[in-house]
Amino acid sequence: MVTTLSDSPRSWSRDRFYTINGYHLPSVTTILDVIAKPALAPWYAKQERRFFETAMLEVLSKPGARDPEYVLSAVVDAVGGVKAADREKQRAATIGTAIHAGIEWQLRTRLGEDAGPEPVLPDAAAWAVESWKDWATSIALEPLAIERTVYCRRCGYAGTLDLYARVEGALTVLDWKSGRAIYPEAFLQNVAYRHAAARQGLPSSQGLIVRVPKLVEDPAWEVMTVPGTLVLDDFLAAARLWRWQRQMEGKPVGDLGLRRSCDQWDRSLTATRS
Repeated sequence: MVTTLSDSPRSWSRDRFYTINGYHLPSVTTILDVIAKPALAPWYAKQERRFFETAMLEVLSKPGARDPEYVLSAVVDAVGGVKAADREKQRAATIGTAIHAGIEWQLRTRLGEDAGPEPVLPDAAAWAVESWKDWATSIALEPLAIERTVYCRRCGYAGTLDLYARVEGALTVLDWKSGRAIYPEAFLQNVAYRHAAARQGLPSSQGLIVRVPKLVEDPAWEVMTVPGTLVLDDFLAAARLWRWQRQMEGKPVGDLGLRRSCDQWDRSLTATRS
């Protein structure tokens, strides 16, 4: 069945592709996975070390701990299976999903939409949502479109922006991030969303990344404006590299863009700034 944006806003597959008007378009976040994340390697090592230390202490507290072969076998069994870092990533992803659900419920309620019952959030997510509410109140946030699917057939990608709103009167595309820091690829993600949103009749004059704390000990929320020096072609460079890499691996890349200049982005920015 062909999915059109008007009939059903989004068709999402396990391969992280959208199907829109019969075209298969990779998601923005899937494309940005091609960017190396050097901070992850030390984090992985730290999580594995902590897990190993915990397993070792537990094994050494049991009968038979004086037998080196027993200790080695027991520790190997304890640290086998899912890696510690992967387990921690799964936990963090669960918290991040809960944070998004809590924020989305708050926004839909403000718009008078049927948001359903208020989600029950784990403590970490509830802390983050309360932090977000403080910020939203401070800037008189005016939501206009929530979790909106946007795409650019010409550039060959799609995505779901977190929020399109007025921030102190300025039309803005906002992305929520949770954790301790905002990473550079978040800016490229926002640039891609802004371009695709403009193609769907949602022009903006700025992009904002809003980081909310995932844990109580994380820094309080922070907001960063996407630098004006970033342009759509910076994101498309990553998209070209992603497609090349996938093609070399014999993996699908979706329907390619129309390979022509997409100048509506520049026109929409000029219109909103004039």
